[in-house]
Amino acid sequence: MAAVTVEDSVAAVVPIVVYWAYSGVHMALGHARVMDKYRLNTKAEEDTKNMVSKRAVLANVLMQHAMQLAAVAVLTVVRGGRGGATTPSTTSYLRAARQIAVAVVVFDAYRYAWHRLAHGNRFIYRHLHSWHHRIVVPYAFGAIYGHPVEALIADTAGGSLAILASGLPSSPPGATAVFLTLCTVQGIDNHCGLCLLPRRLRWVWNGAAHHGVHHLPRGVRHNFSDLFFVTWDRVFGTHLPYAVEERPGGEGLLLRTMPPKASSKNN
Repeated sequence: MAAVTVEDSVAAVVPIVVYWAYSGVHMALGHARVMDKYRLNTKAEEDTKNMVSKRAVLANVLMQHAMQLAAVAVLTVVRGGRGGATTPSTTSYLRAARQIAVAVVVFDAYRYAWHRLAHGNRFIYRHLHSWHHRIVVPYAFGAIYGHPVEALIADTAGGSLAILASGLPSSPPGATAVFLTLCTVQGIDNHCGLCLLPRRLRWVWNGAAHHGVHHLPRGVRHNFSDLFFVTWDRVFGTHLPYAVEERPGGEGLLLRTMPPKASSKNN
């Protein structure tokens, strides 16, 4: 049996530390008045519309992080360890960068496919994915809140597939940690409730606005792109156009959805 190495432990622990540190920064920013102009929902909406308490969300996320740590040990056994230590070179770093890019695309495609299936299949939605939509108004540390079984399918299995398919285990130490950390940061950005992404980048890159539309009642069957790229929605016809507008009174922003075939310069 392959032992869990220091590198494996780093790949498991670093994304979890980043999750709490980065979501903590977002939560702090969310309570700063200077950020009110970027908020997609009011604090009152966050407190009243969500169907699950933040205490329950906290417990769920901690459980999922424990599951992630356990998954590292399983993945180590499956791939049989890294082998002997090697000295990283420029070539190996370039290879790692390519493998991280491949892993991002593979995982992003997997997450889109699973997310769309989770909404298209009544059984899966009712018993698994509906947990995540108990958070109607997203916030940072609730980014991965959901049913434990769905976490295994969407996150653990999908992430492991992307890591193995891209060949990341053969890369220099830390490459897998970088990939998982990128996924962690992006997931938090998509749920932070602050529209910080420049308008021109929203055409291709995911963010709080695009994913926020998905959490709206009208957008629940659209905008399935779950992590990095919104291209999947545009290619497969599930994109729901939207506009980001100033809230009446100038206190923040609001999302206005439009007919699926419409186009807008604001989205």
